[in-house]
Amino acid sequence: MGRILLRIIGVLCIVAALVMFFWQNIREYYTEIVNEKIITAYEKNEDKPKVNELEKWITKTEPDKLKLKANMLGYLKVPAAKINEPLLKGPATQKNLKNGVSLVEEGEKLSEQNVAIAGHRVEGAGIRFNYLDRAKVGDTVILQSRDGIKKYRIYKIFNVKPTQVGVLDEKKNALQELTLITCDNYDPQRMLFSERMIFKAKLYEENGEKVKAPQKSNTKKAA
Repeated sequence: MGRILLRIIGVLCIVAALVMFFWQNIREYYTEIVNEKIITAYEKNEDKPKVNELEKWITKTEPDKLKLKANMLGYLKVPAAKINEPLLKGPATQKNLKNGVSLVEEGEKLSEQNVAIAGHRVEGAGIRFNYLDRAKVGDTVILQSRDGIKKYRIYKIFNVKPTQVGVLDEKKNALQELTLITCDNYDPQRMLFSERMIFKAKLYEENGEKVKAPQKSNTKKAA
């Protein structure tokens, strides 16, 4: 009896060690499943995704509390960075950033010239914007909403301080663009991220049609 018990304990220890070793891979796998369930519920115009307790526990999310009809705007894909995330209304609260990516400001709309979207990098490997730094200039960002599919091309990647909010400014007579924002350069002494990584992407296709830059007005005021 004692030998059997020791074997059982040994097997349990091995299983526990394997789970701990592969925990981040497990979380990444289940986060992809939960994201797909949220996106499927959104596409079916359902208010709650069908997510079970194990999936919520592993991913540390509460997608059933999001109220998708009121709060989900669509979903964001960056194929080069393995990103496929639910896009939620602003502001970018901790609740939103735990469950997907979010517009930065309250009341911000997808029709604005500069659409700012924030996502965490600290949720774990392959989760939210954790792999965003794999994307390069020239890569495509896809935004799917009730209005259809928009494709953007990344044209600039740079870092700013948290106080440099000029990246949120809009431009006149310019193509629509996305500003993807995530934390960068962790400072262990202050236990804060000292910078924000910015990805600027310009609209080039909407619902399968190429998008042209708006023409600047040459009208002169009468003397």
